[in-house]
Amino acid sequence: MLSLMLKDILLLKKTIVFSALYLVVMLFVFASLDNAASVFIICTVAITYVLTVSGCALDDKNKTDVILNSLPLSRSVVVGARYLMVLVYVMFGVVVYTLATWIVGMLNLIPNLYPVNLEEFLGAFLSISLLASIYLPLYFKFGYIKSKIYHFILFFGMFFGISFLASGITSGNPTLLRIAAFLSELSDGVIGTMIAGTALVMLAVSYGISLRIYRNREF
Repeated sequence: MLSLMLKDILLLKKTIVFSALYLVVMLFVFASLDNAASVFIICTVAITYVLTVSGCALDDKNKTDVILNSLPLSRSVVVGARYLMVLVYVMFGVVVYTLATWIVGMLNLIPNLYPVNLEEFLGAFLSISLLASIYLPLYFKFGYIKSKIYHFILFFGMFFGISFLASGITSGNPTLLRIAAFLSELSDGVIGTMIAGTALVMLAVSYGISLRIYRNREF
């Protein structure tokens, strides 16, 4: 499994560099947002999703599945490597964002940039887990080309959804405020556990669906 993950990293070298630069650009684009957490979540979700989809695209283009299934590898390993790479990309996004905000902050180019905290990380993790949990079963079912339309819908839906939720809270949306009030009564540990647990459950269920689909595919 580790070799499959390393394969993705090597194939995506240029994309990884580009995504890091893309994240820096996004910092300037969303500098006007009052909510620093929204900026972090948007940037991290974007960079993680771009890398995930790019990895799927390269595998589809190079017919990697045909090659992998001719080797003594179980399909659970192939599917599992793809899901583990989502976690790797999330951590990469966090590292790049942290370095970018530190450098930009030192140069005083953008005001109100704050270090990443656990709450923001969990929000980003939950968001990308939702995206990956929906997209990857579609990818394993239809391949990259046929699932491309779903990729765009999911990406832009999440992209604008995060901004909408942030705007709704700041503008005083009653429903969102009630949810925020309920969550505020819970301890940070309980909220963090709920978020992390929800994200992991989504990924686990999605992995099971993807594995079942992949085992029934013919190559």
